Amino acid sequence: MKHSFKIITFSLIIILTFNACFKKNKLDANVENPLLPANENEVITTMKLSITDGTTTLNYQFKDPDGDGGIVGAYGNLSNTLTAQSDSVINLSINKTYTVSILLLDETKAVADTISNAVLSEGVDHMFFFNSINPTGNPYSVYLTGSMTTITYLDLDANLRGIGLLTKWQAPSMAMAKSIVTVSLRHQPGVKNGTYALGDADIEIPFKLKIN
Repeated sequence: MKHSFKIITFSLIIILTFNACFKKNKLDANVENPLLPANENEVITTMKLSITDGTTTLNYQFKDPDGDGGIVGAYGNLSNTLTAQSDSVINLSINKTYTVSILLLDETKAVADTISNAVLSEGVDHMFFFNSINPTGNPYSVYLTGSMTTITYLDLDANLRGIGLLTKWQAPSMAMAKSIVTVSLRHQPGVKNGTYALGDADIEIPFKLKIN
């Protein structure tokens, strides 16, 4: 019996020591490889802008098949044919008001993932900006000096701050030469307050804009 007791005691010591080492290694692994935050940056390969005046709809897109880095992305025109950046001109008519919706896709997957749905559901953590300008007023709006175009946010998050998946673009009353409008989606979990500088970019694409 004494011999059996010693064997049992020795076995327990080994088990307890193994568990302690396992827990320590697990903790050490977590310190060395901490879990990523639940709200990660989105993988976005495609940005599509649908621009309508209520009668005519214009469609523009930027596509980078493998996401950020690797293959160089390209722009698309009305027929969705990918073209060089020099041809990526959004043409608006003077004095017209347009509704602009943005569609974001992750096409690295077998079935494309509609990232704009995630952006909408996580609206308190995401915001589109135009030319890095902080929107002002009620409703939120920005003024693009290069094209004299005013962009107004039509969608709001739970905190009544703009998201930017849906906006109104008011073209000026005169023709304007080509200028740049950079569409940026900022990822701002826990810090979003309508300021561009906070967080970092999920995607940031420059388009050319001309008023005819």
